Amino acid sequence: MMKRRRTIAVLLLALSATPVIAGEFSHDLQRKLGLKTVTVSAGPGGATVSGFARVLDAVPLAILDADLASAAASASASESEARRTRELAAADSTVSRKVAEAAAAQARADALRYELLQRRLGLEWGPVFMKMGAARRSSLISSLAAGRAALVRLDAPAGLAGIPRATISRPGGGQVSVQILGQARVGDPRFQAPGMLGLVTGADATDFATGLVYTVSFSVSGASGVLLPRSALIRAGGRTFVYVRRDATHFEKRNLSGLQSRADGMLAIGGIRPGEVVVASGAAALFAAESKSKGEEE
Repeated sequence: MMKRRRTIAVLLLALSATPVIAGEFSHDLQRKLGLKTVTVSAGPGGATVSGFARVLDAVPLAILDADLASAAASASASESEARRTRELAAADSTVSRKVAEAAAAQARADALRYELLQRRLGLEWGPVFMKMGAARRSSLISSLAAGRAALVRLDAPAGLAGIPRATISRPGGGQVSVQILGQARVGDPRFQAPGMLGLVTGADATDFATGLVYTVSFSVSGASGVLLPRSALIRAGGRTFVYVRRDATHFEKRNLSGLQSRADGMLAIGGIRPGEVVVASGAAALFAAESKSKGEEE
């Protein structure tokens, strides 16, 4: 215990005596913090990550899609009316200038309403639905309403970047494949990581009632991750990251995703590449030093 107290005292003395700039650490300070680095290499392929799948309520999406279709029709009709009145007003004053200006203003208002609903679709449901054509989106919603498809949100504590496939385990046995649509727009505060939107189709979708939660596994078959020493990983603010050396005195925090425990370390699917140099010893001290520097700057 006394030895540990002396170590902490030396560390605090080093931090107090040496000015630390966030992300930049002198050789002397690195020595005092006990930093040791290692070059990481690719790990075995075929990693599996566990998480959760929650069936989403598609009613708000259906309502928003109907509003979009109505707004698109109104905007088109208003634009046609504005163009017609503008041409008549310019030709022989059959339509007054005031009427033409009112029609133009209405067309502009309807166009802005349609644009607002498009943005709302992206903000609430993610870029995948915003980029989706109206016909495809309407077809998807029809399948959801008929029970031929179910929309699910996928989450995992380590994040899901770079994971293209998922499999849901049903309570009564059996597994169901999930088609990954794209990243969800609204985060889950429990995981502090962006989730993904997925789609279950076919006969299995009938049993996926809104609100049900299932266990799901994510895998990247045949793809290699990066094997990291456990001592290199830092978890703070709901995220897991490592410090990657940029040059002799600079480090950067790199968020990891798709973490899987292995006997010889942790396998990360996303966030880092083979051949990069990470802090394997002293990562916690480096995080403390960076946090202290940021606190002093604030």
